[in-house]
Amino acid sequence: MIRIFICCLGILAVGALSSGCAAVSPAAEAMIGNEAPTGRLMLLSGDDVAIRPDDGRMKVLLFWATWCPYSKDAIADFEELARRYQSRRNVVFYAVSIDRNDELYILEDRIKEQDLRTVQHVFSGNDVQDEAFLALHGNTIPYAVVVDGDGVVRFVDIGVSGLSSYLRRTIGR
Repeated sequence: MIRIFICCLGILAVGALSSGCAAVSPAAEAMIGNEAPTGRLMLLSGDDVAIRPDDGRMKVLLFWATWCPYSKDAIADFEELARRYQSRRNVVFYAVSIDRNDELYILEDRIKEQDLRTVQHVFSGNDVQDEAFLALHGNTIPYAVVVDGDGVVRFVDIGVSGLSSYLRRTIGR
């Protein structure tokens, strides 16, 4: 409950974790056109993947949380994007939950409830201290990042509406 209150108020000391309260940070915007940070994402399956592609595929990331009201629609839209592009072998979608370890069951329930089966799910359990979120200069959620097949950050934005337009321009559909 406290986190939702913080989310809606957009208290900067906590990172203004809401799409209705903040914009992409200048540090995030400065990443565009530069190499993505090194780091790994831990999938719910137990496998891990590199943030910077080692397989030549574009990585589309959405940082979200079950406790953020703005994330519920964003993750549904992200799933729809993943379904639209699922036949493309050169792009992969990762839904990066920044929920806490003790909320894993809530995340698993949300995945089932919203039928989020096309995206690959990432979970560190570190809440807003998620290493990938911080390395990619996340300051609000939902937060979208695209890293191209060469490991260069090509897009950062709040939510998925801009992401949809970006993907349509760069890879079609």
